[in-house]
Amino acid sequence: MKVVGVDLAGKPENPTGFCLLTDEGSQTKLLFSDEEILKEIEEVKPECIAIDAPLWLPRNGIWRTSDEKLLKRGFQPVSPAFPTMRLLVIRASRLVKIIRDGGYFVIEVFSHASEKVLGLSKEPRKNQDEYDALICALTAKAYSEGKYEDLDGIIIPR
Repeated sequence: MKVVGVDLAGKPENPTGFCLLTDEGSQTKLLFSDEEILKEIEEVKPECIAIDAPLWLPRNGIWRTSDEKLLKRGFQPVSPAFPTMRLLVIRASRLVKIIRDGGYFVIEVFSHASEKVLGLSKEPRKNQDEYDALICALTAKAYSEGKYEDLDGIIIPR
């Protein structure tokens, strides 16, 4: 098994958490540019890539059906329609198109929901971006093992 988790930043000058999870363990790092992210993916050739970022904007209103399902479960996503999130959605959708065109499989995740479902601690971390990327990778692993739930496009572990 080889999966990747990405805690994508809205702007390339901000750190993006990246985690490679294999049967042997995990490795995390911080990346910045889209080129760095794409290079890492090409080097490791994962089975699944889990990205913590909205991959599309809502069609009407401020919430997507998947966000509404998260809200009903008590999770607190930020609407992709909010101005601060639009940059992230635009970057994510552009990056995901390139990744998928390269033949890779990508899922959208919400790391805070995955963290709660997996029963992991919310205590402060040395690097929150790398920690969130690890949570994304664990969600990709659950997906690869068929231990997941699809909330209309957002994947959470079971």
